[in-house]
Amino acid sequence: MKRGCSQQSGATLVEFVVVVPTVLFLLLNLIQYGLLYHAKSQLNYAAFEAARAGTTQNADPAAIRTAFARAMTGYYGGGTTTAELAASYAKALADTTPAQVRIEILSPTKESFDDYHSPALAARLKTSSRVMPNTNLAFLDCSADVPSCNKDPKTNHSGQTLLDANLLKLRIIWGIPPNKQIPLAGRFMNWALSVLNEGDTDAFRQGLIAAGRIPVVTHVVMRMQSPAIEAGNASLPGPGNEGKPEDPGPTDPGPELPRCDVTDPGCTKPPKTVPPGDLEPIDPKPKPGPCDPINYTPIPDSATRTDGPADLCALLPGGCRP
Repeated sequence: MKRGCSQQSGATLVEFVVVVPTVLFLLLNLIQYGLLYHAKSQLNYAAFEAARAGTTQNADPAAIRTAFARAMTGYYGGGTTTAELAASYAKALADTTPAQVRIEILSPTKESFDDYHSPALAARLKTSSRVMPNTNLAFLDCSADVPSCNKDPKTNHSGQTLLDANLLKLRIIWGIPPNKQIPLAGRFMNWALSVLNEGDTDAFRQGLIAAGRIPVVTHVVMRMQSPAIEAGNASLPGPGNEGKPEDPGPTDPGPELPRCDVTDPGCTKPPKTVPPGDLEPIDPKPKPGPCDPINYTPIPDSATRTDGPADLCALLPGGCRP
């Protein structure tokens, strides 16, 4: 009897050693995914603030990066006092340098300025860089001082219209620092990314993973609210979609849904069908017409009337008389 109890106790210990670490590992990974979602939400907000600063400050990369770091203050502690906010902002600045965050301006591109540069506007803004107009876009296809620009996205350098070129598009890649990760789970996720992205040729992403960070990517698009000034914008030539427009709408919905009676929107009643070759059944009780006795009301003799016909039938088209 004692021997059986000893064997059962040993089996329980083995089950505990196998199951509990596995469950704990899964639990830690679930918590890590929750923190990853929180970090992605914070990154989306910071990207929005960065894009908004860029739209109002001529797409200036320095203004975009400063706004991004300021918006990340909450992720690095936040605070309720000026001193606490200043300390958190300092942490955000230290951890959002170009080594940890890459902010790419996908549009406007170098080719956008090739197509829509306005020398007169650049002179008015007192800048030697190229500038794109941002006002009266509903009425302009080219800058007012260069009306002969190539505005056709099928053949110009950028593959954009002037409206498209005034969209600020950002792609931001940031790495979650190791001290913001769950022990063991964060290292496992970082290891998995290094294995899955072994063939990745992007040195920046590989550098984030090598530093123990978890790369997170976000995109944002916003309409420019000020004239964009060229500042080392990336080159991305080529007409959009090779000049072949595509319908961005939904795909074919398939066969049409059955039509139901207005009194039966749920289609609970079977539809009324008539066998081929048969006629619709005739209602034995036809509805009375306008000239039937049931609808006829005698009207006094015309001698007593001065404002209308002698009877109701005279008011109907064609009358009711045989």
